[in-house]
Amino acid sequence: MRRITKAILLGMLMVFLVVGGCSKQNAEIVAEVNGTQLTRKQLDEKVDKIKKEFEMYGLQLDGEEGAEMLAMLEKEGLNQLIMETVFYDEAKKQNISVSDEEIQDFYDQLVEVYGEEVFTGMMKQQNITEKQLKADIELMLLQNSLFDKVTADVNVSEEQIREYFEANKENLIQYRASHILIMPDKEAEDQEKADQEAKAKAEALIRELDQGADFAQLAKENSADGSAANGGDLGQYFTKPQSPYVPEFTEGAVSLAQGEYTKEPVKSTFGYHIIKLTEKKDTLDELKADIEAQLISSEKNRLFDEYFSKAMEEADIVNYLEQEEAGEATE
Repeated sequence: MRRITKAILLGMLMVFLVVGGCSKQNAEIVAEVNGTQLTRKQLDEKVDKIKKEFEMYGLQLDGEEGAEMLAMLEKEGLNQLIMETVFYDEAKKQNISVSDEEIQDFYDQLVEVYGEEVFTGMMKQQNITEKQLKADIELMLLQNSLFDKVTADVNVSEEQIREYFEANKENLIQYRASHILIMPDKEAEDQEKADQEAKAKAEALIRELDQGADFAQLAKENSADGSAANGGDLGQYFTKPQSPYVPEFTEGAVSLAQGEYTKEPVKSTFGYHIIKLTEKKDTLDELKADIEAQLISSEKNRLFDEYFSKAMEEADIVNYLEQEEAGEATE
């Protein structure tokens, strides 16, 4: 529940979606939530926002299929409005509010991240006003505060951490690696020869390592990867099931003991890798903090799902669009 909601809210803030127009039809009430009326104008604005997201990814809503998609987007847009209204109501029940200073601070952080000139250009390009963006920021901050308050007492025991570690140890081990990448010359007329030459160079570097050469220095002098400047260090920990690297690289890295390097070049779509496993975290003491954070996050999400699902069930929601659709279906 929380992940989906945060994705929607983040989309509102970071994509800067356009706001729709107004007409006489906008006065129509499309739903009521705990006595709060949601208007056609609000729904049109929400649908325009979602449409803009689709269009940014090159998806056009034209023709018969487009009409069907727009109808679906209208349902989704109204569902989002209903959920947002329930969020506001629940925040009010929990005595949660967001100050103008907090909203301004978040707004200023966005400006700082993008730079004022780029940020202003994005706002103009998407035709969104400062007021509209700040309303989205307020909703996001309220949602975060509500989540934090509802889940504030969540904790996990030492026994839970140990049991999780024992049951999932192989998937929890964290690795960190460096590598030297030798790429075949893509411009060579004879690609087979270029591949053989790249492999031979990698093998020669391994022989240098065997004779005591410094891995980081060889990486700086020979690697075709951007990590060369850092001595081949890839700069992050990874687990086997959630590795950001190609399978051949991952398998090569996790098969090593800490401090070892591959004795044969590892071939991938990028070329030939010489991989060195620089760190390996595989004990409970080393992984405890990460396991605890993971378990707490999972339990917080479960608890908030339960809380908000109950809030939605107990809310007095009248969806006039659904009623209208049901009436048309029976005619």
